[in-house]
Amino acid sequence: MKKFAAHYVFPITSAPIKKGIVKTDHTGTIIHLIDPKDNFQEESGLEFHNGIICPDFVAPKAHFNLNEFINQFQFLSNLASFSIDELEDSKKTLNLLKNIQQKEPNLELEKLIRVFSLEMAKANGLEKKAGSLEINKRPGLIVISGIDFKNMRLTVNSFLKKLI
Repeated sequence: MKKFAAHYVFPITSAPIKKGIVKTDHTGTIIHLIDPKDNFQEESGLEFHNGIICPDFVAPKAHFNLNEFINQFQFLSNLASFSIDELEDSKKTLNLLKNIQQKEPNLELEKLIRVFSLEMAKANGLEKKAGSLEINKRPGLIVISGIDFKNMRLTVNSFLKKLI
């Protein structure tokens, strides 16, 4: 079993968890999400990360229609353009998210992450396995660091690390 914690955990299908803990089995399947409330305690084997733990971004599959996806979200329609190449891996996707948040300063970070995790999973028929942090799902975990926690925004220095 692996245990990960961070300043925040964004499950995507529920409210962010401050100092949340995600426990996975050896395959990366989520077996437990813990909201410690105000009682966070270190425990053996727990990896604490500076940032936000969230599901990995979902890369588009062969049948994916980028224009159809963009039209579902007004803030994406307002962008000059972006290509499907920017969604091929998590680091490229994070760079796109940073650009979006600069152009849409009122867009909530949680919503932005949701679009490129859960909504992208739905668009690719993967929502039962990926896109959110839920028990029995194996979405892959990333931690996004370099966050402006006061305003809950990405910064030019934000970066990600794959945990699973």
